[in-house]
Amino acid sequence: MRLLLKRRYTPRGSLGRLFLGQRQLCFIREAPKNCFGSKFSCLEEGIYELEPIHSEASGWQIRVGDKGLILSKAADQLPGNSELCPVSCYRADGTPLFTKLAFQKLLDELGEYWGRGEVLQLQIESKAIPYSYQACQIPSYS
Repeated sequence: MRLLLKRRYTPRGSLGRLFLGQRQLCFIREAPKNCFGSKFSCLEEGIYELEPIHSEASGWQIRVGDKGLILSKAADQLPGNSELCPVSCYRADGTPLFTKLAFQKLLDELGEYWGRGEVLQLQIESKAIPYSYQACQIPSYS
């Protein structure tokens, strides 16, 4: 089973929607793309295997490949390097709401597939940066 994360970049963070088939599961917030000068960055586009992990210190999280994590973070905490944070909805001012609920619903939904022994993958796709930001441009050597 493959989930799809469609996201767009902004200087304050990468915002996306997580889909299972045609159904949206939740919104996702991430750190900005590294070209915006942040010390943290979002995961690169690609396909990653998902795996649930648990520790006494952190509780439940979802490992994304070898690089990232899906985890719950409070609205006042910014996502760290390669962290994907589920959100149920946003206020008009952009404040994320119901982050713990969004993560728990996602974990419950995916737990059914893991319980049946299915392999879950996450495909990340990004919209192009809609403006010309010098640090984000890919150099052409032709």
